[in-house]
Amino acid sequence: MSKSLTSLCASVCSLILIACSSGNIDTAEPSEESDIPVEIETSAEDSSVRESESAENDAGDIDPSTKSDDGLANASETIEINGGEIDTPSIFSNCSEDDWECSFEAEQRTDNINYLIETLPLIGSQMFAECFVDTLATETGRGFYDLFSLVAFIIDNGASADNLGQQDYQSVEATLAACDGFVSSNDIQRVSEMIAVPEAKEEVSRVLVGDIEAGIYYYYENLDSEWGEPYFETVGRGPIKVVMGDVFSYETTETHGHRVKDTFLTFAQNDNFTLFAYDGTSGTSFEMVDTDETVIISASAHLGMNPLELTSDDYAEVESLKGTNALYLSSLENTGIDGDPEYGVYPYPHAGNAYVIENDPDAIRQTIFIAWYRDYAESWGRESSVDTRFGYVDLHGGFVQRNLENTIFVQIPFDYDFADTSHATPIAAVWAAELLAQNPNASAEELKQLLLAETLSVDVTVEDYYYDEAVGDITDESSSISYSEIMTVNILPAR
Repeated sequence: MSKSLTSLCASVCSLILIACSSGNIDTAEPSEESDIPVEIETSAEDSSVRESESAENDAGDIDPSTKSDDGLANASETIEINGGEIDTPSIFSNCSEDDWECSFEAEQRTDNINYLIETLPLIGSQMFAECFVDTLATETGRGFYDLFSLVAFIIDNGASADNLGQQDYQSVEATLAACDGFVSSNDIQRVSEMIAVPEAKEEVSRVLVGDIEAGIYYYYENLDSEWGEPYFETVGRGPIKVVMGDVFSYETTETHGHRVKDTFLTFAQNDNFTLFAYDGTSGTSFEMVDTDETVIISASAHLGMNPLELTSDDYAEVESLKGTNALYLSSLENTGIDGDPEYGVYPYPHAGNAYVIENDPDAIRQTIFIAWYRDYAESWGRESSVDTRFGYVDLHGGFVQRNLENTIFVQIPFDYDFADTSHATPIAAVWAAELLAQNPNASAEELKQLLLAETLSVDVTVEDYYYDEAVGDITDESSSISYSEIMTVNILPAR
């Protein structure tokens, strides 16, 4: 707001300004017929009535018509403002004795102005009070009778979008902008504190998770202290960055995340990597990447698995992914997850963001979906064929079939303890890390093509099953109904 309005020159300028800036305020030269201007005053009784009315405001019971007629009872009288005089708006200057409505509105306007001056209280800003009341009436489209409850509420509670609603708050902002030149230096702080109350900002606590220097980090907001410190660990000191979000804990190593991390370390054949392991999901991994370097995301844990709805979070995650130079290795769901070919198998993949990526040509260029397979030829004493090669993945209502060119089936050796899509994904990440070490300038999109080039295109019997409760209990093996398809897929053979 203006910092000074103390001189007579400034007062005269203000009279001119108010005539130009507000369509509801007409100004006039000081009256030649009267040397005694009428000041805005209120009796003690009137003041107590107004305080009572203000207290009733929250309940919506204010009735300005019951207030005292002291003050500007005559709408045609002039008001003394910083040494000058100003007429009430011309709309009220010609009120006839029989025009009750016109006279009543004039009285309500006067009551609003009086209430504003007395309650703040303003010392030298009568002109601001007039401008504020008239401009606010114009901005909100309210008559002066209806305006009183709004003015009282603002004085009692301040103005914010939360307590007024966006429309009324914008009206208050526009009014303050139009009238700020009429606030005296004595009233600036009072008006700014009691009327223009800034919207309260909720304090947000932020906990760093990750390594800022490496460009792999994010901030956990409003962390519940009962959850303890967020898990974060780096393994290795190599140049290739691999990000792994999963279920981790400092209290135990018997978690899904620790097992998946061990799979990566088991199959890694050199120390050219740094593994960034943290407690989280694929969507958070996208947020963590804050470097232009090519990064590998090994994601075996996801959110957004609602079979009925893709959320805005799923789309936001994909936008975040596209802002990175990261190859996203996304594990699909394992067999037997809510599958039923007759009624439509599980409609979404393991990650909700996968269905969004499928239809986003930019995101799909840096994404590979991961399933797994085994070849039983050697153990069966037969040659490798479609009858000995079995892929395992939930068939997701046609998702896998539609995305075969962007999906890799990773071979998991028979002697390894864990065989599922979660553990196939870090094995693929090991391959990607080695390829990136050999091609350090490759982008995420180029790395995807390098990894696909390592695969073989073969026919595989992809198996799935679903539970039929009509057959028996879920513990009854006969209630698991087999469902399979022969597909030509990309396989990543074991080494």
